[in-house]
Amino acid sequence: MSSKFWLKGCKFSAVVGTTLALLMPGLPLLAVAPSSNLAEDSSFAQSGELLIAQSGCSRATMREQFRTDTYNVFICEDGDGDYFYQGINRSNGDLINVYGVTFTDSGYYMATTYDDYGNEYNYMVGPYLEVYKNGELIWDEPTY
Repeated sequence: MSSKFWLKGCKFSAVVGTTLALLMPGLPLLAVAPSSNLAEDSSFAQSGELLIAQSGCSRATMREQFRTDTYNVFICEDGDGDYFYQGINRSNGDLINVYGVTFTDSGYYMATTYDDYGNEYNYMVGPYLEVYKNGELIWDEPTY
C-alpha cells in the first residue's frame, strides 16, 4: 500500500484511516462532520463566501496546500488538533470537507467519506489529486 501502483491499480478492501480529496465535477457535494461519516450537501451562496473559501482553512490552520487546474485543496488542522481535507472547485466554489486525514506511506494525504447510498469516496492528494468511488479510480489530475 505504499506505491503509486496501489493508488491506480487496486481496489480498496479496507481503509486504514480517513483522508482527503476532491469530488469530480458533477458529483454531489459531501461535507462530513468531525464526529461522523454522514454526508450532507454544502455549497456557497454568495461570492464573498467563495473568496473566503478560496484562501483555505477558514477558522483552522492550513498545513498543506495543493492546486490543480480544477481545484484548490487544503489540508487543515482545527483547534482540537484534528486534520481535515478541504477541496474547492475553482470555477464554481463547490466545497467538500472531510475529517480524519491520514498520510500514506506513498506520500499522499487520504480522506474517506460515504454518500447517502453507501458509496465510499476516497480522496488522495499528493503529486496527483485522485478520487476513487468504491475503490475504482473515477478522476485524477496532477497537482502543482
